[in-house]
Amino acid sequence: MNINSKLKFLFTSALFLLLGVALPASAEPYLAVKNNMFCSGCHVNPVGGGARNSYGAYYGTTVLPQIAGSLTQFDSGNITESLRVGANFRANYTQTDLEKGEDTRTFETQSGQLYFILQPKDSRFSLYIDEQLAPGGAINREAFILTKFSASSSLKVGKLMLPYGIRLEDDTAFIRQSTGFNFDNSDNGIEWDWQKNRTFISTAISNGSSGLTNNDKGMSYLTRVEYLGNNWRAGASGVLNDAELGARYQANIFGGFNWLGFTFLAEMDHIKDKSISHIAGKDEEQRISFVEVNREITKGLNVKVTTEYLDPDTNIDENERVRHSLLMEYTPFANMQIRGGLRDGKDIPQKVNGNYTNLFVQMHLYY
Repeated sequence: MNINSKLKFLFTSALFLLLGVALPASAEPYLAVKNNMFCSGCHVNPVGGGARNSYGAYYGTTVLPQIAGSLTQFDSGNITESLRVGANFRANYTQTDLEKGEDTRTFETQSGQLYFILQPKDSRFSLYIDEQLAPGGAINREAFILTKFSASSSLKVGKLMLPYGIRLEDDTAFIRQSTGFNFDNSDNGIEWDWQKNRTFISTAISNGSSGLTNNDKGMSYLTRVEYLGNNWRAGASGVLNDAELGARYQANIFGGFNWLGFTFLAEMDHIKDKSISHIAGKDEEQRISFVEVNREITKGLNVKVTTEYLDPDTNIDENERVRHSLLMEYTPFANMQIRGGLRDGKDIPQKVNGNYTNLFVQMHLYY
């Protein structure tokens, strides 16, 4: 990139960052850490993500925005006593400048979801549907029956986004992209969730193929444990995908805490895949880490800094990737948010697309 291009990029970046300060933000895991609660406090799905419950709708209407919505006209998404709906829509402007290669500028619809929760009166059973409408054609992300055995125990059966580590909204994060546990990758199976006081445990068995049908004779087994302390939390996840081509083992530790008005999140993952061998028959092993720091500057305005690390194969020297991000999240009004920021990615010189500077602005409608 020549000097004029760099100056143009910096000018445009500054402009969009200023716009980002004048626009809105989305519910993310740091809010659970900041408020010292589990994700189930705001979401219908006990492990978080997707449709919001009544308190989640209240939080997004009155607590998160700079200008709170009207309590007298508060809308929690209940169409009838048995049917609840919700939605998320994200539209982006993105520009990426590569160290080598062609730069890009584009507007895109990142995602658009509708949520439906059918809860018959006086029933322990409910039907949960997460349908992605954009981009492209309609795709079902989740469809499961949720059975509440008690206030602390529930069972899900159907198509699930399995719980693993921190449920970040950013599917491109190394800890979500490399592990395969993200919002674009659901699987058919069964999951049991148990929450009691300060402890949350999830266990699941799934096909392990992330498809409509299982493509081998093995299954995937998952366990996630999280403990909530006083303004801190810690947890761990483990997965065994017993595939015919070779077993894949994954494990992580994660946590977060609040300190002097800052909210910290972190996760470290290790993956060993026996179905892939590169050097002298050694199995592929990956190491991944993620650190995030948030600070609320004023009501409705959050600044986020993240650092990511990925070693895609520990058997190969000097092939690590890093990514640093600076983001602003501003929620001026209820149900509307925008995120804007800069990201810098570094990879080995041979991988052109891994060495870049990226600017993005996102408008997010949530309901």
